[in-house]
Amino acid sequence: MVLSIIAIICHLAIFNYQPLLVENRLDNHIAKINRAVGLSRLNAVSYGSNVTLCALKNNKCIASHWHQQLTVFKDSNKVGVFDDDDVALLYIDAVHQQDKLTYPRAFITFRNDGTPMGFHNGTFVYCPEHEKASHEGLAISISYTGRTKIKNTSRCLE
Repeated sequence: MVLSIIAIICHLAIFNYQPLLVENRLDNHIAKINRAVGLSRLNAVSYGSNVTLCALKNNKCIASHWHQQLTVFKDSNKVGVFDDDDVALLYIDAVHQQDKLTYPRAFITFRNDGTPMGFHNGTFVYCPEHEKASHEGLAISISYTGRTKIKNTSRCLE
């Protein structure tokens, strides 16, 4: 009898623990991305040169790979390409395999005045367990001035 009660309590605790883990993972990774954007902007101003944030594949920024490892680098030559003259400043781990991170561009490059180059502003959308579409996600909007704002998004529930 006591064993059955303990088993039921454990089952309920574990069942309610999963959403907490998902939310914690979401908050942590969004915070990392937000810090990377801020660091990119700060380093662009500090170094007086372009600084790029993107997911690299064969040393080129790829729009469809935001869920992979992200790299912040001092972008000295061709924008959006990690050349021999470029310097890596920060690496961010890939998102969890069940999650999805998207951004409408291949990369974000900040100029020496701290603003995003061209039309590099946009919104990151992080969807936890995106295939289930069971959790609300978080979004980081990057303005034309380079400032960020974190907000909840229901795009993940679609």
